[in-house]
Order: sequence, then C-alpha cells, then structure tokens
Amino acid sequence: MLTMLNQVKKIFICGIKGVAMANLALILNQMGKEIIGWDVEEDFITKPIIDQLKEKQLLLIEGEKNIHRLTNLLKNIDLYVYSAAHQSMNNFLFKKISPSVRRLHQAEIIGEIMKPFPIPIAVAGSHGKTTISSLLSYSLIQLNQKPSYLVGTSSFNNYFGGDYHSPSKTKFFIAEADEYGLNPPINKTPKFFFLSPKYIIASNIDFDHPDVYQNLEEVKTAFKKFFDKKFIFANGDSKNLLTTFKEINRKQYLLYGFNNENDYRITNYFIAENWVSFDLYYHQKQIGTFKVKIFGLMNIINSAAVIALLLQLGFSVDEIRKAIENFTGAKRRFEIVYQKNNLKIFDDYAHHPTEIEKTIEAAHLRFPKRRIIVIFQPHTYSRTQTLLKEFNHSLSKANLTFILPIFPSARENKNQFKTSSQSIINADNKKNLIFVKNKKELFDILSKNLTKNDIIFTIGAGDVYKLKDDLIDLVNQYA
Repeated sequence: MLTMLNQVKKIFICGIKGVAMANLALILNQMGKEIIGWDVEEDFITKPIIDQLKEKQLLLIEGEKNIHRLTNLLKNIDLYVYSAAHQSMNNFLFKKISPSVRRLHQAEIIGEIMKPFPIPIAVAGSHGKTTISSLLSYSLIQLNQKPSYLVGTSSFNNYFGGDYHSPSKTKFFIAEADEYGLNPPINKTPKFFFLSPKYIIASNIDFDHPDVYQNLEEVKTAFKKFFDKKFIFANGDSKNLLTTFKEINRKQYLLYGFNNENDYRITNYFIAENWVSFDLYYHQKQIGTFKVKIFGLMNIINSAAVIALLLQLGFSVDEIRKAIENFTGAKRRFEIVYQKNNLKIFDDYAHHPTEIEKTIEAAHLRFPKRRIIVIFQPHTYSRTQTLLKEFNHSLSKANLTFILPIFPSARENKNQFKTSSQSIINADNKKNLIFVKNKKELFDILSKNLTKNDIIFTIGAGDVYKLKDDLIDLVNQYA
C-alpha cells in the first residue's frame, strides 16, 4: 500500500473543504502530490487552508455545474479519496471513475501516511480529541521536534491542522482516532481500525453516534479492539473508559485525572479569567505546577494527558511547562471570536450533551459572576432523537439557551424522524430554554434580553458559527 502511495502523483479528493479532508490535502500536497478537489460552492471554516492550496496549484471544482470538466479530469487521476460525506460511494463523481483507479477512504490514507513514522501517536475518545491532539502537536512544535500531524480543526495558535515532515526528519506523527464508521449505514467499520499507533491517548467513551452503534456497549467493544497491543494514556476519571481495561495488562496503560487512583494525579487547580494553573503528581511524587490558557476541568485533564505522554517521551518538566503555557486552543473550541469591554462572544464545536455541559461548566468557572447565554444548533436528527433528555439537561446549565432548528446530516433522511429542536424543550420544560425557528426570531428575542456583562456562546457542529458577524453588530449596541 505504501509503495502504491509513493507512486501516486495525481489525487482527487471528494469533499475537500471538510476539516479532515482539507488538512489531508495539505499533507498530500506537502508530500509532492498534485491535488484536484471537489466540494459544494459555499465557504467552510477551512477556507484559509483551501486558499493556500490554491496558491500551490490546487485545482478546485465546486458544485455540479461542471460535470463535463470533472469527467475529463477524473480520467487522469491515480487515486480517488472519499469519506462518509457527500454520499460517499454513492456520490455522482465516484461512479464516473475508471475501474482501474484506486479508491481509498480518508481513514485508510491517514493510516498509510502514519505507518513509517518511528512514533505514531493517536488521540482517541468521544470528546476532547481535537484539543488534546492540537495541544500535543503544538507542544512538540515548541520543543523543536517538527512533528507531522493531522488534527480535527482548521487551525490552532495560527498553525493549520495539518503539517507533514518526512519520517527521516521527525519521529512523530499525531492523528485523531475517530470511532465513527467508514460509510454508515453501508459500512460501519470504525475509522480508527486503520491506525496503528505506538501510543494512544484516550480521553473518554460516550454514546455519540447512534447511526453507527446500537448502544454504549458496542462503542466500548470497538475501543477495546483498537486498544489491543498498544500503550495507552487513559483518563482514569472516565468510568466508561475504565471498564474497557479489565482485560488489559496493567503495564500496558497509565491513568491520569483528578481521582486519587490515577498514576498522574491533578491537584490544587486554580481558574482565573485568562489562565489556569494546577499541580501534577506521579503517584506520591510532585512533578510540578503547570499553567495553561485553555479552560474548564476537562481541559485541565486534557493538559495532564499531554504532559504525561511528553514525560514518557523523555522531555523534562521545565521543557514541557514552557511548551504548553501559550497554547490558546483549537479553532471552534471555546474560541473567543469577539470582545468589547466586558461583553464577549465565544464559539464552540460541542454537539454532544456531555461536551455541551463541560463547555457551559467551564464558562461558569471562568466567569463566575457573569450570565452565560448559549445559542445552540443541534446536529443530526439521529443524535437529537436519541439524546433528547440529555440535551435538555446540559443546555439548561446556561442562564439562557436559544435552540435553533436541527442542522441535518447529508447521510440521513430527515423525513424518517419525528424529532425537532422543540422536542429538546418538551423533554423537560425548562424556563431558560427557548426554541427559535430562524435567525430573525433569535435576534428579535436576544436584543431584548442582552446586557453589557453577558457572555455569549454559539455552540454546535453545523454552521451556527456563521452568526458571528450579526452577533457582533448586535453586541456593539450594548458593549
């Protein structure tokens, strides 16, 4: 397979504007491949990456209006790369390729790129993968290791979410290990089965993809298989994660977290408005005090995971302390997008009830005397329908939450579901949850409820982040 990838010169990427695909395209381009990409016409959060690729001669086709041109281009490619997006193997382009052209899923490509590196590292878990993998990549950059990495964000600290250096120039390749399926419902094989890391950081296990797994036990079974014969740094505070280690040799993993039973134990944390500090112990020995600029208890745990792995790799406490201290987070992860006087607007990708609750909890801890207002856009009918009560519970943790209509997945038929955003509120009527049917209604109500000390969050995996400019115009009237 790797020999084949080395011989490939021209690659077609379907859905190139997606976060993982854009970063993968960047890496393949850095490997010397010619990239042709297709996607819909709208701008995505990855636009800066796509623009850079265009400067490097990316040929980008948008929409379905240039089918004849696309057909001709597809005759000369060596490899077609696809994902579960855009109907996967049912995409109109997929069917136009010559049978002689190799077709590979995004996950297969990432696995093959990763293999030659001396220290491939995967970050797994239902939540927190992007923050951990971004912080680890950033830290290794600061430690002058020039890591190769592909993480699930468009950027972090002004670095794109993908970068490549050959295995002869760096030991490290970092990738997120996604438990989602290759092409649900046709092929539910977990994507992380194609990765063969030396080390795994595992943040937690949750029931997040009802279109792939029937229940939580199926999710755990997939993680157990992925963990087999690898060394794991695991969040010991995650009960679901701990149950997967019952049959794993204790020498095969280290635990981190707040609980006393963890190998790496967090104590004495302090959360200020612009930084967080905490002490870290290895068993009874104090390692040191660390300071970071990402917020919430979960991000303290995520930071401890990265510190533990860096210590395992042989870096000193002082080196690690300096490497992590200026990490400000990944794009769309508790990202501050605007502030004027006391009023601030944040954006976050949280789309599962656990993630939402942790984000709101972090906001309250960081701004204990301020009102937290959330604008939430549910993503996928299947997830919303399965977790109605959980969404209701987590969203009610904010002082005031506006719930937009569901942002559907192209992989599901919304007519098969009777669920709506109003169903979240109906699950347990809470006075601080308000359904709004469109942007106009949202801003009409918000304008009557805003005060100059409010903290506003847009939250969700859809396009809710695009409300930013209108929100800025609104808050400027109150700031």
